[in-house]
Amino acid sequence: MTSQYRVNYHLRSHKRDNLIEFIKGMLLTPFVLHPHDEESKATQEQENANRYAGIFGSIEMLIDEHRELLQAGIPTHSRLAKLVPSIGTFFTRLPLEAAFRHINRTNRISARKHVPPSFNDIRRILNMAQVMAIAPELQLVTFDGDMTLYADGQNFADDSPLTVLLIRLLRQGINVAIVTAAGYGTDAMRYEQRLSGLLRGFAKEELTPAQVARFYVLGG
Repeated sequence: MTSQYRVNYHLRSHKRDNLIEFIKGMLLTPFVLHPHDEESKATQEQENANRYAGIFGSIEMLIDEHRELLQAGIPTHSRLAKLVPSIGTFFTRLPLEAAFRHINRTNRISARKHVPPSFNDIRRILNMAQVMAIAPELQLVTFDGDMTLYADGQNFADDSPLTVLLIRLLRQGINVAIVTAAGYGTDAMRYEQRLSGLLRGFAKEELTPAQVARFYVLGG
């Protein structure tokens, strides 16, 4: 995604999320109180990671409790509902501690000295937790076209690294659908043109008819 479409959600009040703001406040405490500049960098990073992971583990338990009380018909009795009154419904468990450790391995959030975990960091961790939760039973993945799989108004590139990932999903028995606002009516050739790079990737990798049949395009 190009920089002009990156959004600092913290600066847009109508897009702020109270749960993320709550988590952000919880993570700020160890960031401020445990700098430990005298420790080695590796030790400090590991200790910060464990503190952050512990907080995400605690929030994970709060969400589990909230889901249980929701099933009992009394969600407002949960501790999370009291801390974040606007909290909604969680349809799955969220393995937040595991998601944090996964994200931290690449983003090294715990290594930062001057920048605490941000709104976007937490949103990414929540997204990863949701992916982890649904992965074992996942049957369908949908994608937008423009500005997601390819540049706005452009075609799917032959050298796109996404080709390999989409093919992997199809080979694992998962249905893949591209849902785009681009509407060409019954002109199938226009859709084929926009997705030409991906379709050539299918042919190059010799996908079976059954695998290709799990690929859908919905336009308009």
